[in-house]
Amino acid sequence: MASPEAAIGELANHVIHAAGLQHDSDCPDELRDALNAIAEHESREEARLLVARRLGEVTSPTGAGFLAVWLGAGAEGGADPDLTGDAILGSLLRWAGPVASLPDEDADDDEPDVDAKIVAGLEMLGQGLVAHIARSPTLLQQMANDPDVVAELERVEYASAGPMWVLELLRKRSGTLLVIHVEKRRAVQVSYQNLSNCFHLFTLLQSALSAVNMPGAKRVSARLLAVARGDGMMDCHDEAWWHYGVGTCPAADLGGSVWGEANPDSIPKIDGQQVILLWPMIIKSRQWGVGFFRPLLQASPPDVTVIAELTVDEVKQWVEKLRLPEIIPEPWWKFW
Repeated sequence: MASPEAAIGELANHVIHAAGLQHDSDCPDELRDALNAIAEHESREEARLLVARRLGEVTSPTGAGFLAVWLGAGAEGGADPDLTGDAILGSLLRWAGPVASLPDEDADDDEPDVDAKIVAGLEMLGQGLVAHIARSPTLLQQMANDPDVVAELERVEYASAGPMWVLELLRKRSGTLLVIHVEKRRAVQVSYQNLSNCFHLFTLLQSALSAVNMPGAKRVSARLLAVARGDGMMDCHDEAWWHYGVGTCPAADLGGSVWGEANPDSIPKIDGQQVILLWPMIIKSRQWGVGFFRPLLQASPPDVTVIAELTVDEVKQWVEKLRLPEIIPEPWWKFW
């Protein structure tokens, strides 16, 4: 009678062999039966980890991709993503290797042809990896801080949606932000999650500030907000309600703007806190399209929430720290 370890090893053998025979994105019966056998085994978690460790042995990019999606479903179901994420990353980088780089901008060469199986495999590998890094801060930071990994993903981003989805998640940022309305001396602290550019931040921030009646706020478009949160795909646009300035510039100046195309990381910190200043518009209202909200990943929904309003004394301290200009009140006798 075979030992439990031998039985698990045989299950993994069947999965790796069947995955190597896969030629498209449809799951063949042999692979489905092998995975079902693991699901029914009392040591299915050990078998799952063994399959992950052997992912590099799979000789088909779509087979490796399907196993990555299967492992990603496990992470979504509560399995530890740190135990299987590295294996998927390694497989994705392996199948990215044969993809030719785009020609230089000055070259007249056409975009390289990429094997359709590799395109499909990279897409599924990216899907499985996103499920992991969305649930593992450790893996997310490890990848984001590895310039070789980022460079390779960027090199093949043109070829398949999978690397693009992974890069989008690596570019997303979360944090807290102090927002000060300069003229009205009102300030709130907000939290933001999963944003990769400041135009997306502006739209969700304006919605959050509207809910607390920040001076100058307007009525929020429900359709636009749905698109910004990933609940719709309609074509619409947004515009700025204020001039958004950085906290390091104590004046409404174009040189001190928060640039919409930039990552939220670009907003400077003062004493460890990112600060945005709300000024009256100094040029015609800035507009942007919903293309800045995409791609939206269900594993990392975007959001901005007001978490606290500063007291009068707290606002005064920040005004002095940032050396903001004094506000001259309008005379009470002005009737026009």
